Amino acid sequence: MEPAEFSLFGGVDPGEVPKLLARFDAHEESFEKGELLFREGDVPHEVGLVLSGALHVMQDDFWGNASIVSEVGEGDLFGASSACDPVPTLDTHGLALVPTRALYLDTGRILNPPPGAPACHVRALANFARMLAGKYAVLNRKITHTAKRTTRGKVLSYLSEQAALAGSDLFAIPFNRQQLADYLEVDRAALSKVLARMRDEGVIDFDRSTFRLLRP
Repeated sequence: MEPAEFSLFGGVDPGEVPKLLARFDAHEESFEKGELLFREGDVPHEVGLVLSGALHVMQDDFWGNASIVSEVGEGDLFGASSACDPVPTLDTHGLALVPTRALYLDTGRILNPPPGAPACHVRALANFARMLAGKYAVLNRKITHTAKRTTRGKVLSYLSEQAALAGSDLFAIPFNRQQLADYLEVDRAALSKVLARMRDEGVIDFDRSTFRLLRP
């Protein structure tokens, strides 16, 4: 897919998108699976738009234990909140899950349209603000899950959300076991035990990353 097809440029005439890309000093980069799209310590001044592929935004503690902050897929933004905040350096890194193409745009140029800026710039800015609000909603949902006191509570909270998003009691999650443990900030072995116990109790059933919620 090309930039004009994504939400950031929703409502913008496709013919105006190249002008916006030039205005935002856009440049495209490609990454192989396992490569970093950005690193802790980077000085934020750009926002990224995933053209294809996916990445995990991750954060390490003092001892190097990783936690998944969010998954970013095609058409999503990354680095937006940090680029908007006057923070000196990033405290997260972005790891490509598969071969990934990303478009980087100067956040300052997006957020500060000059007097007499064209309507397409104003539209892109409104889209940017809406997408940023969506990012905060995703982060708040994670906080809701990880705030639960037990591993079981975290799992139930997360799986309930995923079922609601899918509109079905049968759904697939975007994480393998280790990634789910990193996202919920729990030990993988403890997570596996909780999942097995919940399956034995008839609360859930699962096959790898596909889950079904069951009613007693």
